[in-house]
Amino acid sequence: MIRRLVIVIFGAGMLWLPASVIAQENDSRVSVHVVQRGENMFRIALQYGLTVDELASYNGIADPTNIQVGQNLLIPLEAVTSTSESETHLVQAGETLRSIAEIYGLTVEQLATQNNIVDVNTLYVGQVLVISANTVPLATPTISPPVIPAQPILTGTNMVYTVQAGETLFRIATRFGLSVNDLTRVNNIADPTLIYAGQQIIVPGIEPPQLAPDLPTIISSLEMSPLFLVEGQTGHFHLSTTAPVNLSGSFLNRSITGAAEQDNTQHDILVGVPIFTEAGVYPLSLILVDGGGQQTVLNLNIQVLSGNYGSEYITLLSDRADLLDPNVEAAEQNLLQSVISNFTSTRYFDGPMGLPAAASVTSPFGRKRSYNGGPFDHFHSGADFAGAPGTPVLAAASGVVVLADTLNVRGRSTIIDHGWGVFTGYWHQTEQYVQVGEIVTVGQIIGTIGATGRVTGPHLHWELWVNGVPVDPMQWVQMSFS
Repeated sequence: MIRRLVIVIFGAGMLWLPASVIAQENDSRVSVHVVQRGENMFRIALQYGLTVDELASYNGIADPTNIQVGQNLLIPLEAVTSTSESETHLVQAGETLRSIAEIYGLTVEQLATQNNIVDVNTLYVGQVLVISANTVPLATPTISPPVIPAQPILTGTNMVYTVQAGETLFRIATRFGLSVNDLTRVNNIADPTLIYAGQQIIVPGIEPPQLAPDLPTIISSLEMSPLFLVEGQTGHFHLSTTAPVNLSGSFLNRSITGAAEQDNTQHDILVGVPIFTEAGVYPLSLILVDGGGQQTVLNLNIQVLSGNYGSEYITLLSDRADLLDPNVEAAEQNLLQSVISNFTSTRYFDGPMGLPAAASVTSPFGRKRSYNGGPFDHFHSGADFAGAPGTPVLAAASGVVVLADTLNVRGRSTIIDHGWGVFTGYWHQTEQYVQVGEIVTVGQIIGTIGATGRVTGPHLHWELWVNGVPVDPMQWVQMSFS
């Protein structure tokens, strides 16, 4: 008998499955579980009422001890159904297992057991907790929920999620433990392949969280936006304190610098998630020191998702190939870092950023790049806009010009400091109309598109850094971080 195999692609990985299993998935008799940091086969199997052997056999896994973060495991629908009748709770910044358990009249041990949580300190923001169907929640606390301007937005009895660039309905469904059919049915989507960035879809079965912040006394509120950070993108934390404090901390092995306002009682922290950060849950540590020297430490577990940016081949003409010299690149990068590593406490940007050119994007942020057939050892650190030479280049937001020079790789370049550790860069210009120290306003013409530096043709390369980390600038066009 001939057995037919089908390759299923999940993001950057592939899963070899028997054709019979594919048929099962297509008619929704299976769901998908994405392995999270700290999970093992035993915990996942226990979550769905399966044995390790049953889960391993269903997925064709020979060694159940060898699973990877981000790996997709097929779960029989009957196992998912057994848990789908339960209520769910979406973990917010500042919540602990203890504070959530109190809402539903549970002990920490009961809630941990229901969700197969071995270490209560591994709870992370955005995690979906299952609450037993026979558990009756207590009265909703009177604390007002935080304002979260970015997705997910919680309304009614379901969650409204805003589709991000590059996402698929399958990926969104997997994130929330649902099937594609669940989302297509609730949202009346005829073709699940036709979704678009910015589209809002209902995620059924996830109740708006009954907020139970378990914050230190000195912190009156904590807001995080978005709840799910993405490799190569920006996250925003806002803290209100009952007394003036100095704030510091660390995330992803980088120091945190916050902006303080209103006599050091309002604090905003912007963090950039470096490209190539693996999907998983990472600790964020904040240290608050009041006027008397009293120190308060707040630790949060933050989920980071993969950006799935893809790759592309670039062919340079022979007269510009020398600009691939690592020494040339390193010298220029060191110059940039000396400029963009400064922190200005004044915020010049307000609301979403504007586009830097009236042109279409030809190459988005984050793609791995191979130059002239070489290895994929570069990545695209900005967004490219097509445009004929002479097309105006616009300041994406107000700020102060901190670099206006001609560089080897980046050609005629301008960098603007927007405050709070946020900088934008504009490469390959033909003309520059601004000088260092000049204050510019959003939409001001600062130069023209050109083909100077390491290019294959005329275009504008637009770059954005958050505290020294290059991030996707288009996220700043779609969202407000002010």
